[in-house]
Amino acid sequence: WGKVSRLLTFLPAVGLLADPAGAVLTPTVESPFVSPAEFKPEGGIDQLVFANLERLKIQPAHICTDAVFVRRAYLDVIGTLPTAKEAGDFLLSREPNKRAALIERLLARAEFADYWAMKWSDLLRVKAEFPINLWPNAAQAYHRWIRTALRENQPYDQFARELLTASGSNFRAPPVNFYRALQNKTPSGIAQTVALTFMGARLENWPPDRLAGMTVFFSQIGFKQTSEWKEEIVFFDFTKTNAAAARLPDGTQVQLSPGEDPRERFANWLIDESNPWFTRNIANRVWFWLLGRGIVQE
Repeated sequence: WGKVSRLLTFLPAVGLLADPAGAVLTPTVESPFVSPAEFKPEGGIDQLVFANLERLKIQPAHICTDAVFVRRAYLDVIGTLPTAKEAGDFLLSREPNKRAALIERLLARAEFADYWAMKWSDLLRVKAEFPINLWPNAAQAYHRWIRTALRENQPYDQFARELLTASGSNFRAPPVNFYRALQNKTPSGIAQTVALTFMGARLENWPPDRLAGMTVFFSQIGFKQTSEWKEEIVFFDFTKTNAAAARLPDGTQVQLSPGEDPRERFANWLIDESNPWFTRNIANRVWFWLLGRGIVQE
């Protein structure tokens, strides 16, 4: 009977309409997808979304049922369906904030780091063979570093800064593989990939002088082979020079000191809390991963 009662929670509720005389008119089926729960904003994001929908005169969608929610939450957060017991326990729970509690439990599971490391590995080009050719040792180290960052809930600004300013062996300093994974390792190619990855901007559409100013920050990256098979050192090469003036994407011209790694200056600007490029891009990217379409979609 326990199993039957749990199964019934997935079935639509069927009711009957009757006229005042008592005659049955039409059967009504409660949707298995739409919940009759009160529709109200749950946080700041909801308030912004609802305000925009109201401005556009669009009626918000109804809240989904618990049966729909538990499936979506598992797929979105850990990339797998709930077991029958997990789904049944959630549906039978009378915990007031059980949806938020479920999300917190899923975020704490190892599968969250596994699944989202896969998403980040696509973005950061973690691939051992053609066309990236990180080779197995480096690809494994790079992936392990990304997964550990997610598992330990490393702040995103710190995560991005380590990637942008990394130097060392691609086997022993995993973040340097961000630069090794680029197919175009010219300063201009690196700048374009950095802008697209962390700012959501396409530098090929920028005026030439603006692109040149951004390129300076990545003009002193060196690559050096070692005697170990497929090992490569990424480093700040102070012997390289650039005739163009360094200029941040917001138009600010930067005076670089001799011996200063320009990547450090760019990273400091990028992750500053007052910089909207960085936060808007990651919010848009996560929104896309969860909903299938970004807030800004190109």
